[in-house]
Parts: sequence; structure tokens; C-alpha cells
Amino acid sequence: MPQIVIGVGSNINHEKNIRQALDHLTQVFGDILASPIYKSAPRHKAGGDDYYFNLVVGFDSILSVENIKASLRGIEQQQLRERNTGTVTIDLDLLLYGSWVGSLDGNNVPHDDITQCEFVLRPLADLLPEAIHPVIGDSYASLWRVFQPQLALTPVLID
Repeated sequence: MPQIVIGVGSNINHEKNIRQALDHLTQVFGDILASPIYKSAPRHKAGGDDYYFNLVVGFDSILSVENIKASLRGIEQQQLRERNTGTVTIDLDLLLYGSWVGSLDGNNVPHDDITQCEFVLRPLADLLPEAIHPVIGDSYASLWRVFQPQLALTPVLID
């Protein structure tokens, strides 16, 4: 059964939307593991608040990669996600599907954000430090140690 890792982000009503997304993910996929949540400035100012909350969650599933992706889009729709507006109620990105390597709906899996965005790699290194990137072959903790962040990350706690 592959381990699935999802990136979770929000730039509006952060606590409510993150909490709601975690509830939906648990309802759909069962037990999940969640990284710490990090606050950061946006890479590109496009709407919403002046900061994002981001984390990653992991779980095991027998669902196909296509069904996982469809379930994530369904959760985003439940939370009224509107694409291309800059205001992000919730963003759910499929980062990893076990060791599967491929492309789905124009996004690579493993997701390119893992090696390009501190707000993805840092929580991934927290959650699965010894897990190995299926293409690069290094652990996420190792990748984080050599990463040069462009944005400051601040851990946050929500109820």
C-alpha cells in the first residue's frame, strides 16, 4: 500500500480552513499524520492575506493515484476553492504517491515543489525525515539541510 503525501496550504481564514481540510482528509482517507504548520509570506502576491499556512500530511491508501487526486479536488470544492483568484481557501497538492514517478493533470509526482519550496520541503522533512525522494535518492532531512530558503518559516499552532 503506497504512502501518500499531500501538501496543504491556505491564505485566508487559515485556522478554520486548515482544520476543516484535516477533518475532510481524515473522513476520506482515515488516519493521517500531520507535520507542523508553518507560516510564510507568499511567493507571489495575488490575493488573500499577506501570509500562508502550510503543512504536509501523510497516509497509506489502496486508492489509485487518479482517485487520490479526484478526492483532493472534491475536498477543495467542498471548501469553495476557486482557482486563479489568488485567494486560497485550501490548496491540496499530491506531493508523493509511494515511489511512483509520473505526471498527472500537468503536475509531476513527486511534485516539483518538494525541491523548490521551503514551505513544502521543511514540513516534509519534519514528518518523514528519513524517507527517500524517489527520483533524487536522498532523504528529505538531507535535502532540507542543503536547501537555501528564500522565505522565512514560522511554526504556528492551531487548536
